[in-house]
Amino acid sequence: MKTLFDEIDYALLNALAQDARVSWSDLATTLNVSPPTIRERVRRLQDRGVIDCFTVQISPAALGYTLEALVRFRPLPGKRHILEQKIQQSDQIVQCDKVTGEDGFIARVLLKSITELDPFLEPFGRIATTHTSIVKSSPVPLRLPPLLQETKR
Repeated sequence: MKTLFDEIDYALLNALAQDARVSWSDLATTLNVSPPTIRERVRRLQDRGVIDCFTVQISPAALGYTLEALVRFRPLPGKRHILEQKIQQSDQIVQCDKVTGEDGFIARVLLKSITELDPFLEPFGRIATTHTSIVKSSPVPLRLPPLLQETKR
């Protein structure tokens, strides 16, 4: 199913991606349309599933999480379902993808220090092998889908 958007939709999505708390009035002024038009377009984008939710971005470091790691989990035979449940229950895992290939899951983990890494990984040892990489920096943070990036140029 092809999704059609006009320039106002793209501009609206870009503006909301920059600041989801911007007022309807400010959006309307920026996009040169009326506030009711903005409300209707946002509602329509939500109804179509284009906008999933409005959220806040929180700095893990500001909360004391100084270590970020990517952990690749390879489930042991017959343990995939148990591993998935354990991953879902872990508070330290803030994002996880089920992937193809030898690894079953790749997770982003937040810890307060390196001393928390072994205690975090230990319970997974009975159901999976793990490979861990420490995140040094994120030169490409989560960004907009390509179609929206093109409209910003």
